[in-house]
Amino acid sequence: MSRPHEDRERHTSVDHRPGGLPTSFTVGEWIAVGLARVKADRNDACVAAYETLVEQARTSNVHAGPAVVLSSDKGTRVLVMVGVRGHDGFRHLSAAWDDNHRFEHHRVISESVSFALYNVAAAVGESAIDPATHDAYEFERVERPVSHVAELFASAGASPEFRGATLLVGDAPDATIIISRFAHIAAYGAFRSSRAATNALGSVGESGDTSFAAHARKTFALAGA
Repeated sequence: MSRPHEDRERHTSVDHRPGGLPTSFTVGEWIAVGLARVKADRNDACVAAYETLVEQARTSNVHAGPAVVLSSDKGTRVLVMVGVRGHDGFRHLSAAWDDNHRFEHHRVISESVSFALYNVAAAVGESAIDPATHDAYEFERVERPVSHVAELFASAGASPEFRGATLLVGDAPDATIIISRFAHIAAYGAFRSSRAATNALGSVGESGDTSFAAHARKTFALAGA
């Protein structure tokens, strides 16, 4: 975990206490998504590293937008999502985080890292990330374009425990992320096994990629929000 004096040396005041305002991403917004695989005993350190990087990006000429940091329930994944100004904003953020030793942090803290640009293709319901909620979030990344989005959301909405969802489409069209919010994570399993979800996202585990239940650790809303 970063130490207070290290943050001061970088001229950035970082509050590592969990919390923040409910934060959502609007349709059409570009999002930089970082995903780190970590050992459970390094989870908090990875979360703190991302919090520091996000705060630096918000107070620099990168002009980062709203951001969220989530951690998987098992403590083996850390997810960061940062609003950026399109491809140029993503390049500036990547360069800034490299300059601030993002990879040095990750060599120490994480086993592997991905960092890519996505666009918010659709959102429905209460899709905000809220550290104060008792709702459960499910992150899933699939390696295929997603069609039948209306049917997908209609199927999710059929569950009384469904709260909302956000669909992100990668800069490469064969990469898709869906972040779903349910009152209880078990309800996500029922939705994910539905015909509509299978048609849109493929079978569970089909891509061999990432899916995990998560909770919000920190959110960074727009200034003045």
